[in-house]
Amino acid sequence: MRMTTRGLYSLRAILTLAKLSDEQKPVSLQKIAQIEGLSPEFLQQIFYRLRKAGIVKAFRGPGGGFSLNKKLNEISTYDILSAVGETLEIVPCSSEDNKRKISNNCTLCDARDFWLGLERTIVEYTKSIYLSDI
Repeated sequence: MRMTTRGLYSLRAILTLAKLSDEQKPVSLQKIAQIEGLSPEFLQQIFYRLRKAGIVKAFRGPGGGFSLNKKLNEISTYDILSAVGETLEIVPCSSEDNKRKISNNCTLCDARDFWLGLERTIVEYTKSIYLSDI
């Protein structure tokens, strides 16, 4: 498993949003991009996915931007990573979709149970860590 920049940046950006959040004033992507040294265009793609997942809400117009749509203790790192399309699969054959595409050698691998156990541990860990914990 290798986390992509989308996963890395999404967690950084949402933590910055959480720090800057004010109930009355949304935070612009420009501000988050400036603080984190990230591309505003890339952040726009990330926040589109986060908004679609219900993690953040968007405000248009002058003074617009984003704010969290849930409390910090209601947003897990798994929620964020899943929303932006990160997969926590350790081996390509762990998902049912991929198992059908790959030869039977994958399902016959002696180490498959180990990899699947490791993957379950990672998934459960990310589900147990909330923004309020970081």
